[in-house]
Amino acid sequence: MPFVPPHNAGDEADGRSSASASPRASVVGPSQFNFGGYTWQTHSGSAPRVGNINGNVGTFHPSNVSVGSQLVLSLRQTRQGSQILSSGSEVGTKQTFTYGTFEFTSRIANVASGSVSSGFLYAPNSATEIDMEQVGNKASAVDCTNWKGVSNFQDTEITGYNQGNSHNFRIVWRSSYVDWYVDGKLVVHHTRAVPSAPAPFLFNMWGTNKSTWGGAATTGITRYMYISNFKYTH
Repeated sequence: MPFVPPHNAGDEADGRSSASASPRASVVGPSQFNFGGYTWQTHSGSAPRVGNINGNVGTFHPSNVSVGSQLVLSLRQTRQGSQILSSGSEVGTKQTFTYGTFEFTSRIANVASGSVSSGFLYAPNSATEIDMEQVGNKASAVDCTNWKGVSNFQDTEITGYNQGNSHNFRIVWRSSYVDWYVDGKLVVHHTRAVPSAPAPFLFNMWGTNKSTWGGAATTGITRYMYISNFKYTH
C-alpha cells in the first residue's frame, strides 16, 4: 500500500473562501484582518481529525494568531492527564481562487516533533486540495500533495530545506498540472489528480501525537509560523 497523506483541513474547512496577501497587515475585527490588502479570517474549532489520535485533542484558537508586519501562527501542546491538548491556529482568505500562481514566504521557529505547518488550498471534501506542508518530526522536509476528491491524490516529499530558515514557496496550479517551487527552484511536478474547483487559501499549524505523520507530541514549547508575504497571480 502506498503512503496516503492525511487531509490537512478535513471537513472542518467546508464553506471557507479565499484571497491574497503581502507584508503589511492590520486587525479589522475579532475574526477578520487585512493582510496585504486582502481580507482574511481566523478559524476556530477542531483541528484536522487525522491528528486527533493517541490522546491528542487538536483545536484552532483565534487568540493564537497575531497580525502585524508579519502574519504569525502559533501552536502549543500541553499534557492533561492522558490527553495532549494541541492549541493551534488557522486562517483563510475570504475569496476563492482558480488556476494561478500562489507565493508565500515563511519560516518555523522552535521546530519540534508533534506539528504540521501548512500553506494550502482547500475546497469542501477535497474537491480541490493543494498542500505544501512541513512536519515537526522531519525538520528539513516539505510535503507536496494535490487532491481531487477524498481518495484521488498525488504526493511527493522533498528534503533539504531547514524549516527554521526563511523559504520562498510557490505553487503553480494549472488545468493539467501542479508545480511546487522552493527558493525559486522547481522541486515537484504533478500531473495526476489535478483539481479544478475554486478554493480559498489557508495557513495553519496543528498538533499531532503519532510516530509517523507530524511525530509524537512535544510539550512545554510554543512553535511559531512566521508568514511575511502572500501573492496570487492568475
